[in-house]
Amino acid sequence: MYVSADMEGIAGIVSRDQLIPGERLYDEGRDLLTDEVNAMVDALVSAGVDEIVVKDAHYAGLNLRLNRLHKAARYCLGPGRGADRFAGLDETFDGAILLGYHARAGTPRAIRDHTMTSLNWQSVSLGEQEVGEIGLDALMFGLTGVPVILVTGDDKACAEAREQLGEAVSTLETKRAHGRHAGVIKAPKAVYDEYPTVVKEAIAARSRLRPYTIPGPYTLTIRYTSTDLVDALYIDSERDSRVDGRTVRYTDVNLSRLLARAL
Repeated sequence: MYVSADMEGIAGIVSRDQLIPGERLYDEGRDLLTDEVNAMVDALVSAGVDEIVVKDAHYAGLNLRLNRLHKAARYCLGPGRGADRFAGLDETFDGAILLGYHARAGTPRAIRDHTMTSLNWQSVSLGEQEVGEIGLDALMFGLTGVPVILVTGDDKACAEAREQLGEAVSTLETKRAHGRHAGVIKAPKAVYDEYPTVVKEAIAARSRLRPYTIPGPYTLTIRYTSTDLVDALYIDSERDSRVDGRTVRYTDVNLSRLLARAL
């Protein structure tokens, strides 16, 4: 199993101060992330999974407490873009888990809603449909033939996962969002206790899931937060074009190449 671990959807996380290095509650956020990753790894081991890779997918990819990590997994640290976002991923993995994910940019009353970056990107659309990190990362796994079997996060993220990936995907709600920085949370230890059952159910349901793919050709539209961000981009005006001051449209018949160029 390949586990991609973000932070915004982790049990107990509701504030920017828990997510950003140097902020006063960041150490608490790191502890919560590490504990939930360990609970997931333990549940996967109990379910009989032989090989586990965990990607630290938040910020610069250096958030986990390394000396406290479960010994049964290997860990992918540091930033990664495009095809390198999930180092070590190949077709030998039986499934992927999106742990602690969040809703896409613009989702009402979701905790820390954004897509890739809240500083630089206002929205992302694939074709005519707005898409978030759940959809984009599921597509990256799908390019390697690996289905996403489980998504965890707040209620808005879980709803988005079922909408994007289909009702067959398993979800675990870690909290109920009531705004960008507000929610009714479960005690983190209560969430950890749910993982053994949820993981076994997700693995059992894997035969009903297929890698997430969509037919081409592909158009990815990114609306940036300011014109200077677009000014700094190289846009070839053949496959890609500037729609207006803050919007760029990327096109390609090859999805892997498109995502590597745009993301």
